[in-house]
Amino acid sequence: MKSWYSAKLLFQSKINDASLEHPLCEESIRVLLADTEEDARARAEQVGVAAQHEYHNKQGETVRWEFISVLDIQEIDGDSLEDGTEVYSELFRKD
Repeated sequence: MKSWYSAKLLFQSKINDASLEHPLCEESIRVLLADTEEDARARAEQVGVAAQHEYHNKQGETVRWEFISVLDIQEIDGDSLEDGTEVYSELFRKD
């Protein structure tokens, strides 16, 4: 039986294929339907690779968003998604 999972993906931008000292990064939460956590992770990798894209900024430079990794997979509690369903949570200590 398939379950819903949330996947936390990491993307990083490059300009003109150069690595930046302080690159702009994005963490994206995606919702996936899969049989197992391993299947969800494999699907998350596919989604991440498919989401890579590039465009030209105002300066005419090529900006490329590259998929870096799947940071986390979590099974979503409940049988179905509905308004207000929690799809991801993270515990941390405030400094």
